[in-house]
Amino acid sequence: MANDHHGSRLDTRVRRWDSTVLEDGRAISSQVATIASAGSAAAALALVTSYLVARFESVKLPALGISGVDIHKPDRPVRAEMGGLAVLVAIAAGSTVYLGISFTLDGPSVLFAGAALTIALTGLVGVADDVVELSQKFKPFLIVTASIPLILCLLSRNSIFIPTIGNIHLYLLYPLVAVPLAVTTSANFSNLLAGFNGLEAGCAAISLGTMALLSGVTGHPAIAVLGCIATFAYVGFLMLNWYPAKIFPGDTGTLMAGAALAALGLASGLEFEAIVLSIPAAMDFALKMMHRHPFKQRHMFGNTRVRADGTLEPAGYPAVVHAFMKVSPITEKELVVSLLAMQAVFASLAIGIGLAFA
Repeated sequence: MANDHHGSRLDTRVRRWDSTVLEDGRAISSQVATIASAGSAAAALALVTSYLVARFESVKLPALGISGVDIHKPDRPVRAEMGGLAVLVAIAAGSTVYLGISFTLDGPSVLFAGAALTIALTGLVGVADDVVELSQKFKPFLIVTASIPLILCLLSRNSIFIPTIGNIHLYLLYPLVAVPLAVTTSANFSNLLAGFNGLEAGCAAISLGTMALLSGVTGHPAIAVLGCIATFAYVGFLMLNWYPAKIFPGDTGTLMAGAALAALGLASGLEFEAIVLSIPAAMDFALKMMHRHPFKQRHMFGNTRVRADGTLEPAGYPAVVHAFMKVSPITEKELVVSLLAMQAVFASLAIGIGLAFA
Protein backbone atom coordinates (compact mmCIF):
# COMPACT_ATOMS: atom_id res chain seq x y z
CA MET A 1 0.00 0.00 0.00
CA ALA A 2 1.16 3.50 -0.66
CA ASN A 3 2.27 5.39 2.44
CA ASP A 4 -0.40 7.58 3.94
CA HIS A 5 -0.07 11.36 4.13
CA HIS A 6 -2.08 12.67 7.07
CA GLY A 7 -2.10 16.18 5.71
CA SER A 8 -4.54 15.30 2.94
CA ARG A 9 -7.59 13.10 2.64
CA LEU A 10 -6.72 11.66 -0.73
CA ASP A 11 -3.50 10.17 -2.13
CA THR A 12 -3.64 9.51 -5.88
CA ARG A 13 -0.60 7.29 -6.12
CA VAL A 14 -0.95 3.65 -7.21
CA ARG A 15 -0.58 0.92 -4.59
CA ARG A 16 2.84 -0.51 -3.90
CA TRP A 17 3.78 -3.98 -2.77
CA ASP A 18 3.99 -4.66 0.95
CA SER A 19 7.31 -3.35 2.24
CA THR A 20 7.36 -5.97 5.02
CA VAL A 21 7.74 -8.65 2.35
CA LEU A 22 9.83 -6.85 -0.27
CA GLU A 23 13.22 -5.28 0.02
CA ASP A 24 14.44 -2.82 -2.64
CA GLY A 25 11.75 -4.10 -4.99
CA ARG A 26 12.94 -7.74 -4.87
CA ALA A 27 11.28 -10.57 -2.92
CA ILE A 28 13.21 -11.98 0.02
CA SER A 29 13.59 -15.45 -1.47
CA SER A 30 14.17 -17.42 1.74
CA GLN A 31 11.08 -15.96 3.41
CA VAL A 32 8.94 -16.58 0.33
CA ALA A 33 10.20 -20.16 0.10
CA THR A 34 9.28 -20.82 3.74
CA ILE A 35 5.84 -19.32 3.24
CA ALA A 36 5.30 -21.34 0.05
CA SER A 37 6.27 -24.68 1.59
CA ALA A 38 4.30 -24.09 4.79
CA GLY A 39 1.35 -22.78 2.80
CA SER A 40 1.32 -25.78 0.46
CA ALA A 41 1.23 -28.18 3.40
CA ALA A 42 -1.51 -26.17 5.11
CA ALA A 43 -3.67 -25.96 1.98
CA ALA A 44 -3.31 -29.70 1.31
CA LEU A 45 -4.31 -30.45 4.89
CA ALA A 46 -7.34 -28.16 4.56
CA LEU A 47 -8.49 -29.98 1.42
CA VAL A 48 -8.22 -33.46 2.92
CA THR A 49 -9.65 -32.43 6.30
CA SER A 50 -12.66 -30.71 4.76
CA TYR A 51 -13.52 -33.71 2.59
CA LEU A 52 -13.11 -36.27 5.36
CA VAL A 53 -15.06 -34.27 7.96
CA ALA A 54 -17.84 -33.52 5.44
CA ARG A 55 -18.02 -37.22 4.57
CA PHE A 56 -18.35 -38.07 8.27
CA GLU A 57 -20.99 -35.36 8.75
CA SER A 58 -23.03 -36.53 5.76
CA VAL A 59 -23.67 -39.80 7.62
CA LYS A 60 -23.74 -38.75 11.28
CA LEU A 61 -25.58 -35.41 11.26
CA PRO A 62 -28.91 -36.69 9.85
CA ALA A 63 -28.92 -39.34 12.58
CA LEU A 64 -28.65 -36.50 15.11
CA GLY A 65 -31.51 -34.59 13.50
CA ILE A 66 -29.21 -31.93 12.03
CA SER A 67 -30.58 -32.19 8.51
CA GLY A 68 -32.58 -30.44 5.83
CA VAL A 69 -34.78 -31.41 2.91
CA ASP A 70 -33.40 -30.97 -0.61
CA ILE A 71 -36.46 -29.17 -1.96
CA HIS A 72 -35.15 -29.03 -5.53
CA LYS A 73 -35.30 -32.79 -6.03
CA PRO A 74 -38.56 -34.60 -6.95
CA ASP A 75 -38.10 -37.14 -4.14
CA ARG A 76 -37.08 -34.42 -1.60
CA PRO A 77 -34.25 -36.38 0.07
CA VAL A 78 -33.06 -35.50 3.56
CA ARG A 79 -29.43 -34.39 3.69
CA ALA A 80 -26.99 -33.35 6.41
CA GLU A 81 -27.15 -29.66 7.35
CA MET A 82 -24.44 -27.51 8.99
CA GLY A 83 -21.82 -29.02 6.68
CA GLY A 84 -19.85 -25.80 6.82
CA LEU A 85 -18.47 -27.13 10.08
CA ALA A 86 -16.14 -29.24 7.92
CA VAL A 87 -14.83 -26.06 6.29
CA LEU A 88 -14.37 -24.43 9.70
CA VAL A 89 -12.38 -27.39 11.01
CA ALA A 90 -10.29 -27.46 7.83
CA ILE A 91 -9.46 -23.74 7.96
CA ALA A 92 -8.57 -24.03 11.64
CA ALA A 93 -6.34 -27.05 10.99
CA GLY A 94 -4.61 -25.50 7.97
CA SER A 95 -4.06 -22.17 9.71
CA THR A 96 -2.64 -23.87 12.81
CA VAL A 97 -0.17 -25.87 10.74
CA TYR A 98 0.92 -22.79 8.79
CA LEU A 99 1.45 -20.71 11.92
CA GLY A 100 3.20 -23.60 13.63
CA ILE A 101 5.73 -23.80 10.79
CA SER A 102 6.28 -20.15 9.90
CA PHE A 103 4.97 -17.90 12.70
CA THR A 104 7.17 -14.97 13.65
CA LEU A 105 6.39 -11.86 15.65
CA ASP A 106 6.07 -9.66 12.57
CA GLY A 107 3.24 -7.93 10.77
CA PRO A 108 2.34 -10.58 8.15
CA SER A 109 2.13 -13.47 10.64
CA VAL A 110 0.08 -11.50 13.13
CA LEU A 111 -2.22 -10.25 10.38
CA PHE A 112 -2.66 -13.83 9.12
CA ALA A 113 -3.62 -14.93 12.62
CA GLY A 114 -6.06 -12.04 13.08
CA ALA A 115 -7.79 -12.65 9.75
CA ALA A 116 -7.95 -16.42 10.32
CA LEU A 117 -9.42 -15.92 13.79
CA THR A 118 -12.09 -13.57 12.44
CA ILE A 119 -13.06 -16.14 9.82
CA ALA A 120 -13.19 -18.94 12.41
CA LEU A 121 -15.23 -16.90 14.90
CA THR A 122 -17.73 -16.04 12.18
CA GLY A 123 -17.95 -19.75 11.44
CA LEU A 124 -18.82 -20.34 15.10
CA VAL A 125 -21.59 -17.74 14.79
CA GLY A 126 -22.87 -19.81 11.86
CA VAL A 127 -22.75 -22.98 13.95
CA ALA A 128 -24.83 -21.28 16.65
CA ASP A 129 -27.27 -20.05 14.01
CA ASP A 130 -27.64 -23.55 12.53
CA VAL A 131 -28.25 -25.04 15.97
CA VAL A 132 -30.51 -22.49 17.69
CA GLU A 133 -31.55 -20.12 14.85
CA LEU A 134 -30.20 -16.80 16.08
CA SER A 135 -32.32 -13.69 15.83
CA GLN A 136 -31.71 -11.73 12.62
CA LYS A 137 -31.31 -8.62 14.78
CA PHE A 138 -28.77 -10.24 17.10
CA LYS A 139 -26.64 -12.13 14.58
CA PRO A 140 -24.94 -9.04 13.03
CA PHE A 141 -23.67 -7.97 16.46
CA LEU A 142 -22.06 -11.37 16.94
CA ILE A 143 -20.35 -11.07 13.55
CA VAL A 144 -19.08 -7.60 14.49
CA THR A 145 -17.65 -9.16 17.65
CA ALA A 146 -16.01 -11.85 15.51
CA SER A 147 -14.24 -9.13 13.51
CA ILE A 148 -12.42 -7.76 16.57
CA PRO A 149 -9.16 -9.71 15.95
CA LEU A 150 -8.93 -8.22 12.45
CA ILE A 151 -9.84 -4.76 13.77
CA LEU A 152 -6.95 -4.93 16.25
CA CYS A 153 -4.53 -5.99 13.52
CA LEU A 154 -5.59 -3.11 11.25
CA LEU A 155 -5.66 -0.29 13.82
CA SER A 156 -2.69 1.39 12.15
CA ARG A 157 -4.29 1.39 8.70
CA ASN A 158 -6.34 4.44 7.82
CA SER A 159 -7.13 4.43 4.09
CA ILE A 160 -8.82 2.45 1.35
CA PHE A 161 -7.60 2.34 -2.24
CA ILE A 162 -10.07 3.10 -5.05
CA PRO A 163 -8.79 2.49 -8.63
CA THR A 164 -8.29 5.69 -10.69
CA ILE A 165 -8.89 7.75 -7.52
CA GLY A 166 -6.21 6.60 -5.10
CA ASN A 167 -6.05 6.23 -1.33
CA ILE A 168 -9.01 7.77 0.48
CA HIS A 169 -8.11 8.43 4.10
CA LEU A 170 -10.67 7.35 6.68
CA TYR A 171 -8.40 7.54 9.73
CA LEU A 172 -9.95 5.67 12.71
CA LEU A 173 -13.14 5.06 10.72
CA TYR A 174 -11.24 2.43 8.74
CA PRO A 175 -10.52 -0.05 11.55
CA LEU A 176 -13.46 0.87 13.78
CA VAL A 177 -16.21 1.16 11.15
CA ALA A 178 -15.11 -0.05 7.72
CA VAL A 179 -13.64 -3.36 8.93
CA PRO A 180 -16.60 -4.64 11.02
CA LEU A 181 -19.08 -3.28 8.47
CA ALA A 182 -17.32 -5.06 5.60
CA VAL A 183 -17.12 -8.39 7.43
CA THR A 184 -20.76 -8.26 8.58
CA THR A 185 -22.15 -7.12 5.23
CA SER A 186 -20.15 -9.65 3.21
CA ALA A 187 -21.12 -12.50 5.55
CA ASN A 188 -24.81 -11.71 5.23
CA PHE A 189 -24.61 -11.21 1.45
CA SER A 190 -23.17 -14.71 1.06
CA ASN A 191 -26.08 -16.05 3.06
CA LEU A 192 -28.56 -14.77 0.44
CA LEU A 193 -27.37 -16.15 -2.92
CA ALA A 194 -27.74 -19.76 -1.82
CA GLY A 195 -29.96 -22.81 -1.72
CA PHE A 196 -28.82 -24.94 -4.68
CA ASN A 197 -26.38 -27.85 -4.75
CA GLY A 198 -22.82 -26.57 -5.08
CA LEU A 199 -23.73 -22.89 -5.39
CA GLU A 200 -22.45 -21.49 -2.11
CA ALA A 201 -19.28 -23.59 -1.96
CA GLY A 202 -18.57 -23.04 -5.65
CA CYS A 203 -18.90 -19.26 -5.40
CA ALA A 204 -16.72 -19.29 -2.29
CA ALA A 205 -14.00 -21.31 -4.00
CA ILE A 206 -13.95 -18.95 -7.00
CA SER A 207 -13.96 -15.76 -4.92
CA LEU A 208 -11.46 -16.87 -2.29
CA GLY A 209 -9.18 -18.37 -4.92
CA THR A 210 -9.23 -15.04 -6.74
CA MET A 211 -8.30 -13.18 -3.55
CA ALA A 212 -5.50 -15.68 -2.88
CA LEU A 213 -4.07 -15.06 -6.35
CA LEU A 214 -4.31 -11.29 -6.06
CA SER A 215 -2.85 -11.25 -2.56
CA GLY A 216 0.13 -13.21 -3.81
CA VAL A 217 0.88 -11.10 -6.87
CA THR A 218 0.49 -7.83 -4.95
CA GLY A 219 3.01 -8.76 -2.29
CA HIS A 220 1.01 -10.32 0.55
CA PRO A 221 2.11 -13.99 0.51
CA ALA A 222 0.93 -14.79 4.04
CA ILE A 223 -2.59 -13.61 3.23
CA ALA A 224 -2.38 -15.50 -0.08
CA VAL A 225 -1.71 -18.65 1.96
CA LEU A 226 -4.81 -17.98 4.09
CA GLY A 227 -6.78 -17.55 0.88
CA CYS A 228 -5.47 -20.89 -0.43
CA ILE A 229 -6.34 -22.63 2.84
CA ALA A 230 -9.90 -21.27 2.71
CA THR A 231 -10.24 -22.05 -1.01
CA PHE A 232 -9.12 -25.67 -0.66
CA ALA A 233 -11.33 -26.08 2.40
CA TYR A 234 -14.35 -25.15 0.27
CA VAL A 235 -13.16 -27.32 -2.63
CA GLY A 236 -12.93 -30.32 -0.31
CA PHE A 237 -16.46 -29.67 0.91
CA LEU A 238 -17.69 -29.09 -2.65
CA MET A 239 -16.80 -32.67 -3.54
CA LEU A 240 -19.77 -33.79 -1.42
CA ASN A 241 -21.91 -30.69 -1.90
CA TRP A 242 -21.94 -30.84 -5.73
CA TYR A 243 -25.07 -32.06 -7.49
CA PRO A 244 -26.61 -34.31 -6.23
CA ALA A 245 -25.47 -33.02 -2.85
CA LYS A 246 -24.95 -35.32 0.10
CA ILE A 247 -24.53 -32.40 2.51
CA PHE A 248 -25.51 -28.71 2.78
CA PRO A 249 -23.24 -25.91 4.08
CA GLY A 250 -25.82 -24.28 6.33
CA ASP A 251 -25.26 -20.82 7.76
CA THR A 252 -21.91 -22.05 9.05
CA GLY A 253 -20.60 -22.36 5.51
CA THR A 254 -22.27 -19.32 3.97
CA LEU A 255 -21.52 -16.78 6.70
CA MET A 256 -17.91 -17.93 6.87
CA ALA A 257 -17.47 -17.62 3.10
CA GLY A 258 -18.52 -13.97 3.12
CA ALA A 259 -16.43 -13.18 6.18
CA ALA A 260 -13.40 -14.83 4.55
CA LEU A 261 -13.82 -12.76 1.39
CA ALA A 262 -13.97 -9.54 3.40
CA ALA A 263 -11.10 -10.54 5.70
CA LEU A 264 -8.81 -11.36 2.79
CA GLY A 265 -9.68 -8.13 1.02
CA LEU A 266 -9.10 -6.02 4.11
CA ALA A 267 -5.90 -7.78 5.19
CA SER A 268 -4.29 -7.45 1.76
CA GLY A 269 -5.55 -3.94 1.01
CA LEU A 270 -7.63 -5.28 -1.88
CA GLU A 271 -10.96 -4.01 -0.62
CA PHE A 272 -12.18 -2.83 -4.02
CA GLU A 273 -11.49 -6.21 -5.62
CA ALA A 274 -13.40 -7.93 -2.82
CA ILE A 275 -16.33 -5.60 -3.51
CA VAL A 276 -16.26 -6.57 -7.19
CA LEU A 277 -16.43 -10.24 -6.21
CA SER A 278 -19.44 -9.46 -4.00
CA ILE A 279 -21.46 -7.91 -6.83
CA PRO A 280 -23.52 -11.05 -7.71
CA ALA A 281 -24.63 -11.42 -4.08
CA ALA A 282 -25.24 -7.67 -3.85
CA MET A 283 -27.40 -7.84 -6.99
CA ASP A 284 -29.48 -10.59 -5.40
CA PHE A 285 -29.87 -8.50 -2.23
CA ALA A 286 -30.92 -5.45 -4.24
CA LEU A 287 -33.53 -7.41 -6.20
CA LYS A 288 -35.04 -8.84 -3.03
CA MET A 289 -35.14 -5.42 -1.39
CA MET A 290 -37.21 -4.11 -4.32
CA HIS A 291 -40.17 -6.20 -3.19
CA ARG A 292 -42.77 -4.66 -0.87
CA HIS A 293 -42.12 -7.35 1.73
CA PRO A 294 -38.39 -8.16 1.38
CA PHE A 295 -38.16 -10.31 4.51
CA LYS A 296 -41.38 -12.26 4.05
CA GLN A 297 -41.03 -13.41 0.45
CA ARG A 298 -40.56 -17.12 1.05
CA HIS A 299 -43.41 -17.15 3.55
CA MET A 300 -45.66 -15.44 1.01
CA PHE A 301 -44.59 -17.13 -2.24
CA GLY A 302 -42.93 -20.38 -1.19
CA ASN A 303 -39.80 -21.87 -2.72
CA THR A 304 -38.66 -22.68 -6.23
CA ARG A 305 -40.50 -25.75 -7.50
CA VAL A 306 -39.33 -28.63 -9.69
CA ARG A 307 -41.37 -29.39 -12.82
CA ALA A 308 -41.98 -32.93 -14.08
CA ASP A 309 -39.20 -32.53 -16.67
CA GLY A 310 -36.68 -31.56 -13.99
CA THR A 311 -36.57 -27.85 -14.81
CA LEU A 312 -37.12 -25.23 -12.15
CA GLU A 313 -40.15 -23.00 -11.74
CA PRO A 314 -39.28 -19.71 -9.98
CA ALA A 315 -41.13 -18.40 -6.97
CA GLY A 316 -43.02 -15.15 -7.40
CA TYR A 317 -40.48 -12.69 -6.04
CA PRO A 318 -37.40 -11.06 -7.63
CA ALA A 319 -34.03 -12.78 -7.21
CA VAL A 320 -30.99 -13.47 -9.37
CA VAL A 321 -31.72 -17.20 -9.50
CA HIS A 322 -35.31 -16.54 -10.57
CA ALA A 323 -34.11 -14.27 -13.37
CA PHE A 324 -32.05 -17.15 -14.80
CA MET A 325 -35.07 -19.47 -14.55
CA LYS A 326 -37.24 -17.03 -16.47
CA VAL A 327 -34.84 -16.69 -19.40
CA SER A 328 -35.26 -20.34 -20.44
CA PRO A 329 -36.10 -23.71 -18.87
CA ILE A 330 -33.17 -24.73 -16.70
CA THR A 331 -32.32 -27.58 -14.35
CA GLU A 332 -30.73 -27.13 -10.94
CA LYS A 333 -27.31 -28.26 -12.15
CA GLU A 334 -27.47 -25.97 -15.20
CA LEU A 335 -28.54 -23.09 -12.98
CA VAL A 336 -25.60 -23.55 -10.63
CA VAL A 337 -23.13 -23.82 -13.53
CA SER A 338 -24.56 -20.59 -14.99
CA LEU A 339 -24.29 -18.77 -11.66
CA LEU A 340 -20.73 -19.98 -11.14
CA ALA A 341 -19.89 -18.76 -14.65
CA MET A 342 -21.28 -15.35 -13.68
CA GLN A 343 -19.14 -15.38 -10.53
CA ALA A 344 -16.12 -16.29 -12.68
CA VAL A 345 -16.77 -13.25 -14.89
CA PHE A 346 -16.62 -10.95 -11.87
CA ALA A 347 -13.53 -12.82 -10.66
CA SER A 348 -11.85 -12.07 -14.00
CA LEU A 349 -12.84 -8.42 -13.64
CA ALA A 350 -11.40 -8.29 -10.13
CA ILE A 351 -8.14 -9.87 -11.33
CA GLY A 352 -7.89 -7.36 -14.16
CA ILE A 353 -8.41 -4.43 -11.81
CA GLY A 354 -6.01 -5.82 -9.23
CA LEU A 355 -3.22 -6.38 -11.74
CA ALA A 356 -3.76 -3.03 -13.43
CA PHE A 357 -3.39 -1.10 -10.18
CA ALA A 358 -0.86 -3.31 -8.36
